[in-house]
Amino acid sequence: MKRLHHYVILLTLIAGLAGTRAIADEPYKPTWDSLSTNALPEWVKDAKFGVYTHWGVFSVPAYGGPDYVRNLYEGSRKDAKGVFTYHTEKYGPLEKFGYKDFIPMFTAPKFDADEWVGLMHEAGAKFGGICLIHHDGFALWDSNVNPWNSAQMGPKRDVYGEIAAAVRKHDDMKLLATFHHGRSYGYTTGGMKEKDVTEQMRKTWDVLDPKYKELYWNQWTGTTEEFTDQWRAKITEVVDTYKPDMIWFDGLRTSMRGNHPPESVVLDVISHYFNQAKAVDQPVTICNKHGGEFNFPAPVGLKCYENGRDMPTDVGPWFLIDRAIAYPWSYVNGKKYKDGADYHVRSIVDVVSRGGVFLLSLTPKGDGSIPPEEQEIMRGIGRWMKVNGEAIYGTRPWKIHAEGPTVTRGLKRNNKGEEKEQWDWRQKFTSQDIRFTTNDDTLYAIALDWPEDGVLTVESLAEGADVNIKSIDLVGHEGALQWRQTSEGLVVTLPSQQPCEFAYALRILTK
Repeated sequence: MKRLHHYVILLTLIAGLAGTRAIADEPYKPTWDSLSTNALPEWVKDAKFGVYTHWGVFSVPAYGGPDYVRNLYEGSRKDAKGVFTYHTEKYGPLEKFGYKDFIPMFTAPKFDADEWVGLMHEAGAKFGGICLIHHDGFALWDSNVNPWNSAQMGPKRDVYGEIAAAVRKHDDMKLLATFHHGRSYGYTTGGMKEKDVTEQMRKTWDVLDPKYKELYWNQWTGTTEEFTDQWRAKITEVVDTYKPDMIWFDGLRTSMRGNHPPESVVLDVISHYFNQAKAVDQPVTICNKHGGEFNFPAPVGLKCYENGRDMPTDVGPWFLIDRAIAYPWSYVNGKKYKDGADYHVRSIVDVVSRGGVFLLSLTPKGDGSIPPEEQEIMRGIGRWMKVNGEAIYGTRPWKIHAEGPTVTRGLKRNNKGEEKEQWDWRQKFTSQDIRFTTNDDTLYAIALDWPEDGVLTVESLAEGADVNIKSIDLVGHEGALQWRQTSEGLVVTLPSQQPCEFAYALRILTK
């Protein structure tokens, strides 16, 4: 027996040494310095445009936005966005109908992954996916670690699995996964304190019932350690099962400060992702969101700014801008669409000229259909990309990114009264507003409006500019153009017919 005991110890030591050796052999260690060595893939620099979705249980009530659950339970005190009043009047008191009770209504009969991804592809997206799990904690994949998921409840379908399969039917698309559940612990109860929770609420509110802790993670139902274990397991499960090419996280910096999850666990998860991808030569990256500060140290991953919030003027390559096709971030009844395809296209052009990548979120309805207004916007983007894609995809920034009078950057006061840098692409752009991209010996000068007199002047290419021009034509138009260089600029006479609806690209071949 004693000999057997020593044998077991020996085997354990051997296994431990083997494990240590395996970890030592992995190229990425769980440190920020090590993770920062993962180079940004060339496919990201080439792709320029991606699309995903904000869709889930919150899309069923379709009121207020994806923060419905937070506003619901916290709302008995302050009724943010009127969600508490709306909910109790339409569905009844929280004692009778909680957020979880929307899940059986979330059947999504019109969800079709091929249609969703087909629309993304038609719009010209080179990477696509969905928000797999929002702050509400309901997962849109077939999970063995979280029972609150779309395969076991609601649609009873592996939503992300179907999306992943649809994306991989397109050779020119990569797969995105976005995770927002780092903010889930305490999210459903919002700013509620111990003094706000009555004995009656403990007995009757599902959000305070430990039976539902894996959906409603909060201090009254589960520990941060339990939450962290599942946070890690969820990410690892998706990485190992679906192998996304890009991962985007929301709000991890604040969560790490609260140890849900701790920074050490985040490091483990990201190093696992990088190492798994490296083992099969899959170039991957993570998105490093800036929300007051970056989730991770600045050299790690791809810098991200939500619609330009807090983005400096001289941001430089490489970075990502994410935006909803229309706000709020999810579908709501009677949703308004302030901006058309032209707004998003001009944003793409400006962002790409600076060395950026543009990520747009759709907001499908609760039944799984994409609103017709969003389909129209996406197809408008696609029509433009079909004509002008060569001036976007695979390009790199030129020595300057822009010229023209319109300023897109300014200051905006937030709800705390602080002035923050903000970008505004709703400006009225003129034909003098030109953005530049380049690809080898081709320089593209993209005018953000059509000149009334049909003559486009590019001041940066005036006589004496350090560019030897061989020929010039207009992308989407067949035939030569008349042009000349003067002391005022490169003067190009455009054709009588516009080749597209907005934003017009000169193709300038250089010697």
